[in-house]
Amino acid sequence: MTAVDVPDQLLGEFCADLRSVWQQAGGPGLRALGARALLSKSQIGAILGGRVRRPPDWDVIRSLVRSFCEYAEQRGTAAGLPPGTGVEEYWRGRYAVVEHAFRRTRAVAGRVAGRMPARPALVPPRQLPPTVRTFVGRSGELAALTDLVETATLAVIDGMAGVGKTTLAVVWAHRVTDRFPDGQLYVNLRGFDPSGPALRPAEVLDGFLSALGVASNEVPTTVDGQVSLFRSLVAGRRMLVILDNARDGEQVRPLLPGAPGCLTVVTSRNGLASLVAVDDAYPLTLGPLSGSEASTLLAERIGAERLVAEPAVVDRIVAACAALPLALCVVAAHAAIRPELTLADLATQLGEEHARADILARGESRSDLWIVFSWSYRALDPAAARLFRLLSLHPGPEVGVAAAASLAGRPVRVTARELAALRDANVLVEVAPGRFAMHDLLRAYATGLVTDAERPDALGRLLDHLLHTASAAAAALYPGRDRVELPAPRPGATVEPPPGVDGCLAWFSREHAVLTAAVPMAALADLDSHAWQLAWTAADFLQRRGHWRDWHDTSTIGLSAARRDGAMAAQAQLHRNLGYACSMMGDHDRAQRHLSQALELYARLDDLSGRAATHRTLGSLLVRLGRVEDALAEDRRALVLYRATGDLAGQALTLNNTAWKNLQLCRYDEALAVGRQALALHRTAGNLYGEADTWDTIGCVRHHRGEHGEAIQCYRRALELFRNRGERYYEAMTLTRLGDTLYAAGYPEPAERAWRETTTILVQLNHPEAERSRLRRQPAVFYRQRDDPRASGLAR
Repeated sequence: MTAVDVPDQLLGEFCADLRSVWQQAGGPGLRALGARALLSKSQIGAILGGRVRRPPDWDVIRSLVRSFCEYAEQRGTAAGLPPGTGVEEYWRGRYAVVEHAFRRTRAVAGRVAGRMPARPALVPPRQLPPTVRTFVGRSGELAALTDLVETATLAVIDGMAGVGKTTLAVVWAHRVTDRFPDGQLYVNLRGFDPSGPALRPAEVLDGFLSALGVASNEVPTTVDGQVSLFRSLVAGRRMLVILDNARDGEQVRPLLPGAPGCLTVVTSRNGLASLVAVDDAYPLTLGPLSGSEASTLLAERIGAERLVAEPAVVDRIVAACAALPLALCVVAAHAAIRPELTLADLATQLGEEHARADILARGESRSDLWIVFSWSYRALDPAAARLFRLLSLHPGPEVGVAAAASLAGRPVRVTARELAALRDANVLVEVAPGRFAMHDLLRAYATGLVTDAERPDALGRLLDHLLHTASAAAAALYPGRDRVELPAPRPGATVEPPPGVDGCLAWFSREHAVLTAAVPMAALADLDSHAWQLAWTAADFLQRRGHWRDWHDTSTIGLSAARRDGAMAAQAQLHRNLGYACSMMGDHDRAQRHLSQALELYARLDDLSGRAATHRTLGSLLVRLGRVEDALAEDRRALVLYRATGDLAGQALTLNNTAWKNLQLCRYDEALAVGRQALALHRTAGNLYGEADTWDTIGCVRHHRGEHGEAIQCYRRALELFRNRGERYYEAMTLTRLGDTLYAAGYPEPAERAWRETTTILVQLNHPEAERSRLRRQPAVFYRQRDDPRASGLAR
């Protein structure tokens, strides 16, 4: 058979198959077909009879196929197509093979050739880029990709810039080349390359077809034709296609093989959710390396000997690089070409913001981390890019939608869409619904993009959001506590008080780190009123949760800010807070100095309630110093002042403290009587926190009177109230005493459960008393406590 004979044979087979479908569909008539295809009845008959010398136009074939399918559907007959295959796509692929054969015949017209196959003979393309010498980690991802070889046709690897998407894809592809004997195609789609526009599908297909043996003059002129020919040529073959650095799904979709047997792996900085939703792609998101993997990568790049010689600094280097593979490789290269540089010196440089930026921004564009990040940044729309910049001003590890909206000064709903766009672009991670985090190095890059013009207003809006939301939440959680009058929030600041007690507790718990970081941030920005107001507003939560160090540090910064701001009442309050915090931390001398200064300021302000509260706090300090009688004198002073102001809640708190001090002196009857007075006043004042504290006190008194059953009931009442209000720290303290009483009553197993629960809570709170809680579970410690009520717990 000659080369000229082959196209004729293919065309004859094509027409015969077309006629077979027409017959299976049961018609329609040739005249009706001709009217639809704008051809005569005889012309339609010639096509179906195979009496044509060249392929008709594709539009004619498409019109015939559509007519067959519509007629078959109306009559309920079969259309003669392979199951699960798109009608037009199937016939377009068949047509492309015939059309290609005729083009090749024209190119060699006049020459007799040997036998020509229905599609060009394929020398398997081997287009994979070189693999890297050092590759660590990613074992789970490698296994997942290998599992897809037999079960899927499309996978998408996404992640932030520099996280190693291309490296993973190429390393894995080299390991599985034997699974794809018909070759591997690779293309960098340049979806985020600033040097030029992203590749168009037509450009990519032209290269793919050339690699598959199609001559340049035989490539179809339309994208649809190229797609059809590409899919026809790879159909039935085992090939791997790597589409690197894709911009979006529309860029990728025309490049996907149309039949099983081939696997396509796409990498992108965007999530390409449309490929997952529409094309059933398997999604694989990469994050930074683990700490051990990052250390191994450094060892592979700069030599394990240097790391062994200076093990203490390795973690510092990994932290400075935030375990991002590209950053680690850049830093390793910096160290490798400077053998005289110690790792300690390198870690010190990386710890300085400007020096770190200089190191990471050296080299060519592909290894300059700041340039690599800029490719993602430039791909954002202007509103999302502005939000990305401003998010770097947020002081916490995570940001919620309301805080982000305040930074941007835009509505919450609009900001939520922009946050989703940043998440899809992999410059943010959604760590929980509505909670977003930014990689440390991306934050450092974004910080440098914020302009002097936009920084002050954005910070002011964020601090207003935090301050007013915290104030509203504290008012709901701690009624009767001292409040500070706040000015109205500036325009653009979002203030959405959390709903209910549970919502307020959850908000404070989520924003704990943000609030403690916002106080020094406000002070550094010369926003002194925000600094001391935030310190004042967060104090109740920090105290009730037992976060003594955070309470101390924020109060110290707030006190300095209040002095600069001339806010005397705030100074008095923060001195009192510091007195309490220092006392709880064991620094009793400083505690006394702060409380003395608070008393002096309250006297100058003629603030009786402030003086009363300070005397009450001083009484608690004196108990810790073993001066219980002196402490009772402070309670009496506080009680006189509270009665003068008619403050029932203050009176109740003081009486509870007095009951506790009488307990320390083993005056059990007096302690019980005063405790009952405190309980009645707390109920009248509606102070559930105070009621819980007092039930705990009465339970302890009952315990030391040997009334274990009554003590257990009191502790359980206290626990119920503490748990309902989310008071985890005080819940733990009551559980400790409940365990003591259960043990004394002869119930060692329930006691052990209570003590174990105490330790669990304190560990969850990362509280320094967690270790002491473990020791309390030893019986010898319990017996010392049973015999000495002064060891029963914290002074009040």
